[in-house]
Amino acid sequence: MGQTGKGKGKEQGREYLQAWPRRHGQGGFSVWTLLVIVVFVIGVALPAVRSIPSLVEYFSVKRAASYAKQRAVNKREVVEYFDKQAVIDQIAAVKGEDLLVREDDNGNIRSVDFSYRTEVPVYGPLSLLITYSGTQH
Repeated sequence: MGQTGKGKGKEQGREYLQAWPRRHGQGGFSVWTLLVIVVFVIGVALPAVRSIPSLVEYFSVKRAASYAKQRAVNKREVVEYFDKQAVIDQIAAVKGEDLLVREDDNGNIRSVDFSYRTEVPVYGPLSLLITYSGTQH
């Protein structure tokens, strides 16, 4: 009997391995890649995550101003409705008296404007100062 395919299999295996490109070095993260990821997390992701509560408060202020404008008939009622909603939504950045209420010639409320700043501590003495403003028509 002779050799039945033993030599043939080795030759095919060598051809298969030679078809794949050879890599000079190992795969995975290098020290520089890790450094870039750490800098990204510290410089971008951390401040973004820390500013989320102030962004949620901004949307609450916007919603409360819209609610006050829809329900109120005059400036005094806008302040009252906003303050009531601010207690419910736990808004501390803006009070009803801080709102700028614009009326038309007939006394109807045209718009309710607000603007405020909030400071978000990032790390150590570094903090972000964010200015929020909005108008409810």
